Amino acid sequence: MPDGAAGRQFEYVLRQIAASRDGTAHTDRSRFEAGAMPELDVALRPLVARMAARFGSFEVASVEARTEFALVADLEASDGKKWRVSCRVEETPPHRIVALDWERVLDFDVVVREAVEADAPALAEIERRCPLLLGDSSTVIDRGDDYFAFARLMEDVTVSFGLIDGQPAGINCGALRTARIDGIDRRIMVAVHTRILPEHQGKGLWGALSRLLSKKYSPSRGVAGSIGYGSVDNAAIQRGFANVPEKWDPGPVRAHLACSSDAGSGIGSVATPADAPRIVELINACHSGEEMYTPYTVESLSARLERSPEQYSWNHVRLMENAVVGVWSAGDTIRVITEKNGQHVESRRGVVLDYGFVPSDDGGGVGEAELSALLCGWYARLEKRGMDTLTVFSSRASPGYQTIRALAKQTEAFYAWTPGIAVPQRLPEAGMYVDAIYF
Repeated sequence: MPDGAAGRQFEYVLRQIAASRDGTAHTDRSRFEAGAMPELDVALRPLVARMAARFGSFEVASVEARTEFALVADLEASDGKKWRVSCRVEETPPHRIVALDWERVLDFDVVVREAVEADAPALAEIERRCPLLLGDSSTVIDRGDDYFAFARLMEDVTVSFGLIDGQPAGINCGALRTARIDGIDRRIMVAVHTRILPEHQGKGLWGALSRLLSKKYSPSRGVAGSIGYGSVDNAAIQRGFANVPEKWDPGPVRAHLACSSDAGSGIGSVATPADAPRIVELINACHSGEEMYTPYTVESLSARLERSPEQYSWNHVRLMENAVVGVWSAGDTIRVITEKNGQHVESRRGVVLDYGFVPSDDGGGVGEAELSALLCGWYARLEKRGMDTLTVFSSRASPGYQTIRALAKQTEAFYAWTPGIAVPQRLPEAGMYVDAIYF
């Protein structure tokens, strides 16, 4: 290591990464500048442990001083992978660490950039070629000719697009949203729709795609951390998050509804902007006790319903006296194709983006009865448009779960991970809210 404070601090970091492998690491928080790296402030030891798990056994091949206070080391791992770790310290005593970063060193030409509309065909083809393997089935999401339909519903989203030797190779999407966790409103990045073509998996492309997102949605923008979802049947996701201790279990449940075909499609009145206060009241009354839910205001609801009005707006919301349901007809552009035991099944689905009702003290009651009626009414409308399923998120402790579960032909359970953000202790009793736009 070069002489000086930067060299001593960097040597400490590398030694702790190595020591994590045998459990002897000791993360000295005083070596890090408080507030400069929020993710370190709350999860210093797990961060070092994740770096150790990523690098494995390694040797330091070279160290370069970029400045007097910034160093870069190239590591050669025993599995043949190469990593570059950078460290920057304060320019004045006590020279605490203010930045720590790492990336895979790749042996091929990789370009990662933000995707644009012209990339839509290539992005859709990558997703079609990357089925989700869930137990003994595989599922393909085909977004058709409108890959960015989901993105237009989001407030702030980035599609990270990776090319290897000039050819499309992978996608990783990140969206910024606010979530109330343990009573604190946090800006978090939701990682969604990650896909790497089979021939390019294991090459480090995921890390390169993620770096673009982590730089854009950084602590300097007030981003407190991230969240990722994965099916309990998705073994690849389980491996990918194996070293992230902040696991939300029990997590969300996605219910696939298929109501009676004789349900009335005219149930509920079509919402208008004048109904905004009542809609806000109903949704907040239902979900305010759940973790990850940030209460609506009239302003935030209006912005949501006017962001992409052709897909989701006031006329996509149905209202009764004690309940409300809003649905995106995603199946207009998206197909879900499942292969299991030699059978090929295609599905077009509507997605419940917002719902709420007046809860009763003992469950059930008029509010849940109206919720059930509105859901069935929406299913009847979708069925007339050639769709076969209505999906809605809940969790086992969430209000209305039993009503939703009773209508479901199938349910899927998920875990969630929030690296660096602790899982609330009250989760099993409070339930977990999922904004279906950000899934």
